[in-house]
Amino acid sequence: MKKNKDFLPLNVENHMLDTQDLESSTEFASAERSSVEELIRQNKEWSAQQSTQVLSDAIPDLLLILNQNRQIVYSNGNCVKFGRLENASECLGLRPGELLNCKHAFESKGGCGTTKFCSTCGAAKAILESLNGKKDVEECKIDRRNDQSMMELRVWTTPVQLSGEQFSVFTVHDISIEKEHARLLERVQKLAILDPLTEVFNRRAFFEAANREIIRAVRYHNPFSIIMVDLDRFKMINDTYGHPAGDAVIKEITRLIQRNLREIDTLARYGGDEFIILLPETGLVGGQKVADRIMQASDEDVYLYKDFEIPMSFSAGIAEYQFELDHDIDDVISRADKELYQIKSKRRQIHID
Repeated sequence: MKKNKDFLPLNVENHMLDTQDLESSTEFASAERSSVEELIRQNKEWSAQQSTQVLSDAIPDLLLILNQNRQIVYSNGNCVKFGRLENASECLGLRPGELLNCKHAFESKGGCGTTKFCSTCGAAKAILESLNGKKDVEECKIDRRNDQSMMELRVWTTPVQLSGEQFSVFTVHDISIEKEHARLLERVQKLAILDPLTEVFNRRAFFEAANREIIRAVRYHNPFSIIMVDLDRFKMINDTYGHPAGDAVIKEITRLIQRNLREIDTLARYGGDEFIILLPETGLVGGQKVADRIMQASDEDVYLYKDFEIPMSFSAGIAEYQFELDHDIDDVISRADKELYQIKSKRRQIHID
């Protein structure tokens, strides 16, 4: 790293000239900056440490040494890549956010660490913790200027002393790809268990939850019930208003059912216009109340689709898990399904009458 004032970036020199006009503290941290002469002196001291050069060049991440004013006095060669610089000497005197082109670092004369945003930035927090003598590790997002893509970083800071002065070793690892892979994995996992239209559990996820509930029920002898739900006249809705209207009704029915369930209940789309509900720690009487409540809510609701008012009634059948008779969850579902079609027949007869 060259140590001549000629290699200081122009914006840092401007900061030096403006230092006298800055308040000692801003939104979050001190705006004070070291003089050019002070930065060059500190850079020479760190560059003279042979172990510093050997270790910093062996680190694949960005490594910075920051002084008490949070300015870079030494860096390994990775600052060129992270800061899009021509050579490493250009980072001397910059603050980390300025090197990384964080858009918030240029919102005030004080630069990185002095805006309201900086109070929530993990990197700024880690640096201050280190300068106060504490090690820290944080994650942060850096929104950058000039259409540069956002960076997601994990930063480590360690307090160190050299010649009686306090510094911070600041290590930066780009975790953008790691985070994107984690988001993709989460999306894939959701697709495996969620119904794409309604975004509630699919049939596979329901059976996994129900089988876990059977094990829990047998162990603690707690009851649970199953409700089967089927929309009334759904074919007529599709034939009359079209399949997009049918999909919209399915999604609205999902929201209606969810509003009438507890957090511990499990709602899943069983297939087509059928839904299934798992009610833990709920016997037949309690389950019947839930079924009646959601049927009543559907009878009272009309869905407005474009210029059409579409009735959204549905029928619901309930069955309680029987410890001595049921071999698996299919036995409970079978009884709930029979109950559903009895209810559906009664409700159809009432509408005809």
